[in-house]
Amino acid sequence: MRETGYWDRLAKQRLSRRDTLKAGAAGLGSAALALTGCGGGEEKTAGEGTPAAEATPQYGGNQIIGIPADPGGLDVQESVTGYWCSGNLNGYLHSINVKDQRIILQMAENVEHVDDITYVWKLRPGIKFHNVEPTFGREVTADDVVYSMTRRRDDPKGMNDKQLLRDFTASFEATDKYTFRLVTTRAYSPALDEIGNPSYAIIPREAVEKWGDLSQHAVGCGAFILEDYVKAERLRMRKNPEFYMAGRPFLDSIEYVFISDNSTLLQAFRTGRFDGFGGSLDKLKVQDLEKEEHIVVRKSPNYWLRTILLRVDRPPFTDKRVWEAIDLTVDRQDLIDKMAFGEGRFNGPVSPYLEYWALPQDEVREFYKVDLTKAKQLLAAAGYPDGFEVDAPVMSVFNLTKDAEVVREHLAKIGVKLNIQPKDIGVLLAQHLYQGDFQILWFQNLPYVEPDRSIGNWFSKGIAGISFTGYYSPEMDDWVWRERSEFDPETRRQIVHDAQRAMMREHGPQINNYTPQSWTASWDWVRTVAEEGGVGLISRIFLGIDTWMTARQ
Repeated sequence: MRETGYWDRLAKQRLSRRDTLKAGAAGLGSAALALTGCGGGEEKTAGEGTPAAEATPQYGGNQIIGIPADPGGLDVQESVTGYWCSGNLNGYLHSINVKDQRIILQMAENVEHVDDITYVWKLRPGIKFHNVEPTFGREVTADDVVYSMTRRRDDPKGMNDKQLLRDFTASFEATDKYTFRLVTTRAYSPALDEIGNPSYAIIPREAVEKWGDLSQHAVGCGAFILEDYVKAERLRMRKNPEFYMAGRPFLDSIEYVFISDNSTLLQAFRTGRFDGFGGSLDKLKVQDLEKEEHIVVRKSPNYWLRTILLRVDRPPFTDKRVWEAIDLTVDRQDLIDKMAFGEGRFNGPVSPYLEYWALPQDEVREFYKVDLTKAKQLLAAAGYPDGFEVDAPVMSVFNLTKDAEVVREHLAKIGVKLNIQPKDIGVLLAQHLYQGDFQILWFQNLPYVEPDRSIGNWFSKGIAGISFTGYYSPEMDDWVWRERSEFDPETRRQIVHDAQRAMMREHGPQINNYTPQSWTASWDWVRTVAEEGGVGLISRIFLGIDTWMTARQ
């Protein structure tokens, strides 16, 4: 596969510097967190490598990370994938700890949940946008928060969920220079989780007015400043000396190099061309990497959710018996064995690695048993005794095409023929998912670190203000609103568990299959101040601020 001339030049440069001071990424920074699952988890260090959190942090160095997919633009409000790399450029009000639901303050020095419908954020005074055109280091105020929320709600090009701000918010305003207040229309417990999402970056009005959007000219108040972005090739950013967290970041710069072929990417990493590997790893690749001296492999939670979507307002999926037939035929354990070499979990509606909210694995496995005899009976009763043929667009990342090939073998046993159609992620989103132009579609949901967005796939307005699948159920809407109206974590957890059980019994419109175990890999010059994994997509790790470097051993 042909790669860019830039990549070739970088490879030669990198090889000549293998023993110089190098930079790394905690969990490989924002890109790898997004692509391979957030969090720390169990760490394994190959060879004589030193555990990443041991030693005194040092300043300086250039981190280079290879990742398999271009973010498709850097505007986090317009793109559902832009945060893969641009989180380092942006500032956020807060994030949420996945493990215990704690608020982790970012730009806000205080967040107050005044009552069931009222939230107040107090900004840190003196936060500045990047000292580049057109912001030139001006101070961030609550008016910028209002602008950011307004644009996220109203921009017709925005591809992110708009429900909170558009449908469930009564008002938001700047009550003074540093105070932002938001009032919901009703009790809405996911509000803080939602605003802790990576698409809620605080952005400057003048940058949008100058360039139309931030896809090529991202300006924010994050730890790094954009230097250069070449689509499908590279992204470079340098340290922001006026970042609002004193003493951070440690790195002088970060560079992402995009290589679409995972094997090429892995080989480049193993030869020292990259500090961190942001591609996909499976059990066999991990065992191979663990033999390498100075490579560190970490096992981490995987919050991505592999799903099959059914367009239930189009034949043959207008009949619920067809949904159940498909669900009874997909062999999750066979997928785990063939695609993940035995390392994975069955999916319920919520990611199995989001353990506080997910159903127990034993229960999910007991529910999802293969029954071909019943599946054939259901198809016959629905008027398809000989099965049917259907086109299947598949997002061509994360081995989803191979997943679809395995499921094609399963469905052939009941007479269903899949015509697999691999699609670039942008094409699949724009031409199929958002247009509703499909019958059955392979998709991987973003790594949601709270339950509402996951079970929101059964809500009448879906998770983006529209139902991608044409599905509507008053019963499922009621389950969603019950969990949204409950603020006590334990009570809400039980509601989320019961809601998932009801949704599994629907056998659609989203058929969840499996989630593989996730690993990340880096060289042992990758260091981090703290290994507090699993704290959310815009944690300190995501911002790239606790990462530092050391000389190669």
